[in-house]
Amino acid sequence: MGQAVRMLDTHSGGETPSNDESRLAKRGQLEAFLLVPDPPPRHGLRRLWFDPILARHILRMALPVVLGMLTQTAINILDTVMVGRLPREIANPGQAAIQNSLPLMWLVGGFLSAVWVGTQAITSRRAGEGNDALAGRALTNSLLISISSGVVFSIAAVLLVPHVLGALYHDAKIVELGTDYLQVRLVGVLAMAATFSYKSFFDGIGKTRVFMVVAVVMNILNVALNFLLIFGNDSLGVPMLGVKGAAIASVAAAYVGLVLLVVISFAPRYLMRYRYYDPRKINVGVLREIIRLSLPNGAATIVVMTGFVGFYWVVDQVNGLYATPGNPVYSTANAVLISIFMVAFMSALAFGTATAALVSQSLGAGRPYLAERYVFDAARIWAYAMWIFGAFMIFTPDAIIALVNPDPEVIEIARTPLRVLGVLQGVVAVAMIMAQTLYGVGLAKYVLIVELCLHLLVVSPVAYLFGVVLDFGLLGVYVGPMLYVCLLAAAMYWKLRRSDWKEILI
Repeated sequence: MGQAVRMLDTHSGGETPSNDESRLAKRGQLEAFLLVPDPPPRHGLRRLWFDPILARHILRMALPVVLGMLTQTAINILDTVMVGRLPREIANPGQAAIQNSLPLMWLVGGFLSAVWVGTQAITSRRAGEGNDALAGRALTNSLLISISSGVVFSIAAVLLVPHVLGALYHDAKIVELGTDYLQVRLVGVLAMAATFSYKSFFDGIGKTRVFMVVAVVMNILNVALNFLLIFGNDSLGVPMLGVKGAAIASVAAAYVGLVLLVVISFAPRYLMRYRYYDPRKINVGVLREIIRLSLPNGAATIVVMTGFVGFYWVVDQVNGLYATPGNPVYSTANAVLISIFMVAFMSALAFGTATAALVSQSLGAGRPYLAERYVFDAARIWAYAMWIFGAFMIFTPDAIIALVNPDPEVIEIARTPLRVLGVLQGVVAVAMIMAQTLYGVGLAKYVLIVELCLHLLVVSPVAYLFGVVLDFGLLGVYVGPMLYVCLLAAAMYWKLRRSDWKEILI
C-alpha cells in the first residue's frame, strides 16, 4: 500500500503523484480522481463554493449513477403517473394504493438491497489499493447473500401482504388495489437485491455508467409494458389491468435489467480481471464483513420505511376526516407529492453513493484529506443543483402536480406542501449525500441510530400533532418530514466535521 501511493504533504495543497502512482494509473489500478493534488484549504465565503478540479471528477463519477438511479426510480413514478391517466374513479384510489404500498415493498426490497453498502465499501477499498482479486471476491460473496435471502424474504412477504394492508388503511379500495399491486411487486425483490450487488460492485470500481445504461433499458421497457398492461390493447387481446398491470410491467423490467447486468459481467475486460464467478472465492470472512457493514443500513431501511408507513397512516387519518369514501383525495395528493419528492430524494441518494465510492477509494489509497474534500464539495454541488429544482416546485407547483395527477382537487391540496418542500431541496441533498458517505466508510451504526431516533420521535409524531391534533391538514402532516430532513443533515454534517471517520479500517 505504501509503495502504491506515496503522500508528500496531505494538507499543503502541493502534492503531486509519484512515479509509482503514474505507472499504476497507466495499468488502470488507480483512477484519475485518486491522483489529483490536494486542493488548498478554503476560508471565508470561499467555503460556500467547490474546487473545479474535484467537481469535474465528482460529476464524472456521480452523474451516471444519478441518471441510473433516477431511471430506476422512474419505474415507480411512472406507475403512479400512468395510473393517474385512468378514469378518476380508478386513478385516485389507484395512485394512493401504489404509493401506500411502496414503503412496504421497500421495507423488504430495501433491506435486502442494503447489501450494496458492504459490497461497495469493500470493492472501493480494494480497488483503491489496486487489488483486483479481492475486489472481485466482494461481488462473489455479495451475490450469494442477495440471491439466497431474496428467495426466502419475497415468499414470506407475499403471504403477509393482505393482512398488513388491511390493518393499516381504512379505505377498502386502497386495500384491494394495494394488495394486487404489492403482491406482484414483491416477486421482484430478488431481482432488486441481486441488481444492487452488481451495481455496487461496478460503482465501487468506478464503472458507474454500467448501471446507467441498464437502467435506461429497464425504464424504456417499463414504459412500453405500462402502456400495454395498464390501459390494455384490444387488437393484441390484452385486457386493461390497471394497477396490477403497472406492477407486472415493473417486475418484468427489473428481471430484464438483472439479466443485462449478468450479460455485462461476462465481458472479458471484467470477468478476466476480477474473476468473481470463481466459487473458490466464497469466503466466510468476506460474507461476515459484507453483512456486518450492510446490516445497519438494512436496519436503517426498515426504520425509515416503518417511519414512512407510520407517516402514511397519519395521512390516512387526515384522509378519513376530509375525503369522500372511495375517493381518497388526500391520500392521492400525498402520493403525488411523494412521487415528485422522490426525484430529488433518489437523485441525492445516488449522488451520495457515488460520493461514497470516491471517498472510500481515496481512503483506501491513503488520501484522507482528499476524501474529506470530495464529500463536502459533492454536498455543495448537489445542494445547489437541487435548489434549482426546488425553484420550479416553488414557482410552478400546479404544472408539476398536473404531470402526475391533473385532478383540480388534488392540485389544490398538494400546492402549498410542494412549495414548502421546494425550499428544503438543498438540505435534502446534504443529508442524503453525507449519510451515504458515512455508510460507505463504515459508520453505518451511527446513521442507523440517528435515523431510528428521528423516525421514532419526529416524523410520524410531529406529523400527527400538526396534521390531526392541530388540524392543519396535509400541510401540517409534512412538518414532520421537513423537520426530519433538517435534523438529519445537521447530524451527518456534525459527524463528518470530526476526523475519526477517516481512520476506520475495512
